[in-house]
Amino acid sequence: MIIWVIAGLLGLATGLRIGWALVNKQSLVSTAMILALGSLGLVAALNWQPLTLLIDGVLHWPNISMGLSQVALITCAAGSCVMITTVASGRKPATIRRIAIAQYAVAGVIAMVSLVAFFTAEKQSEMAPEEYLRRNLTSGGNSLPWLLPLLYVLLALTLVSWAGLRYSNRSRRGRALFVFTIGIVLIVAASGFFFLRAVGTTGPVGVGAAATLLGCAMLVVAAGSLLPSVEDWFGSRRELRIIEPLLEELGRRQPDVGIGERPRGPLAFRVAERMSLISDALFLEASAANARKRVGATGRDTDDDEDENAEPESPAVPPEEQARAIAAWIFAGREGALEDGTPAFPGLGWLRQPSEYSDREWILEIALQYRTLTRANGANA
Repeated sequence: MIIWVIAGLLGLATGLRIGWALVNKQSLVSTAMILALGSLGLVAALNWQPLTLLIDGVLHWPNISMGLSQVALITCAAGSCVMITTVASGRKPATIRRIAIAQYAVAGVIAMVSLVAFFTAEKQSEMAPEEYLRRNLTSGGNSLPWLLPLLYVLLALTLVSWAGLRYSNRSRRGRALFVFTIGIVLIVAASGFFFLRAVGTTGPVGVGAAATLLGCAMLVVAAGSLLPSVEDWFGSRRELRIIEPLLEELGRRQPDVGIGERPRGPLAFRVAERMSLISDALFLEASAANARKRVGATGRDTDDDEDENAEPESPAVPPEEQARAIAAWIFAGREGALEDGTPAFPGLGWLRQPSEYSDREWILEIALQYRTLTRANGANA
């Protein structure tokens, strides 16, 4: 049961990566992540004894699942290595692609050598995966087919662990990379224990403990892979709640900006699309208000060319106060609002996001200030 939970989580992470690759442009990183997670999930599934017996019976080769597990583990190491080296590399795309192909080629050669060594070894009676490892990863067993793949996995995943820890940070993707890297470190430790037994050393732990450690490592890798999707979902739900009042008000004023809106789709895309609608509506509202302000000040429909082409000045106030002024101006112009004391349009420069804010963060800050005003007004009412 635990093995299927692990395989299911890894399969879910793989499916999410496949879905993301289908929606977005396919990349080396996406392909590598799909290979790494899918292969690790296959390792977990192949070590479920009923499935192991079924595959061995269908292919008419005892313990063939263990040979396939070697190939899957090599593929996982290769995919992880390509993923981390691609993310960390600053070279040109063509050079990065050639390096990735070379890494896959090395892994393919090692996988072929491992399979040849497995098939040329003496056949053994059918047994459970843990019992097979206990018998073969000893000085008296047939440990030769395991030496090369375990050595490759150790070297490749050690590189992944080093790069993953180096590039981890406090961002959403950085936290996920850190959790993923912790899982890879545990896989390195389990592989090290297996390698020590393969070369004839008893090692600090037995096969059972190393297999348990490998299962824990798979769970951590699955958690690290699913973490961005989970955080994106909860974060997108929160952002939808924040922008909804502002989007509803601006949609009432500028109904044309909603033409062609896609009602369904990935949650993160829906949030980005609605923020784009808010940005367009804010620009239209601000342009109209600025035109009315000029007409009221000069009594003419147009200003001099110098005034029209002048760059609007950003206000010298904190970003929160700047966003609050924009939100107050929108809030004062809502339907049914009192006209007395209505804040005047602060100016086009107030719509420009501060240097420390991205476009998305700035729209979210204005929406947050507007939501605060609407909730405060509801409480007062």
